[in-house]
Amino acid sequence: MPTTPSEEDILSLFRRLSNTSDQAALWQLHTHYFHRIYAYVLAIVGQKEAAEEITNDIFVDIWQGRHLLANVTRPEIYLFVCAKNKAVRHLKKKSMTFESLDELRDIECVLEKDPYELLISSEMLKYINDAIAALPPKCRMIFRLVKENNLKYREVAELLEISEKTVENQMTIALKKLSASILFKLV
Repeated sequence: MPTTPSEEDILSLFRRLSNTSDQAALWQLHTHYFHRIYAYVLAIVGQKEAAEEITNDIFVDIWQGRHLLANVTRPEIYLFVCAKNKAVRHLKKKSMTFESLDELRDIECVLEKDPYELLISSEMLKYINDAIAALPPKCRMIFRLVKENNLKYREVAELLEISEKTVENQMTIALKKLSASILFKLV
């Protein structure tokens, strides 16, 4: 995948689209952002086909509304806001379909996964696992003992023969690094 262009480059593409209806500028945007926007939309809608369709629709919408792009000052943010809005509209439209309650008399509701598992896509789990793996070794060990093994800070401190304050500090570092890493992947 090509490197992401600078904000000035993207602004230039937006201006070209807006002022000259330059199709090559649209394809450059598509090349640079399709995969990132697709991953973001997939995390929201949870279906590959829907995410691909929504992502392609975003670029169609950009082309159709290209005359509005001259006023955009933060193009990357604009692209992701468009993606979020379109994905949320898709989910709302999908949830508005309903069946008559008369037809649903003998149906039993059984969830195969708990709601938490449904919220986290497999791609998001990969981001989280990669971010955990990138933590410094001591920090990673403390994080896993606390979060994966459900140990209390005091128990981890005793186990590793360190102070409880050190455990607290390492958890703070881990959570900040994980948040930054995951947020970077989503943007």
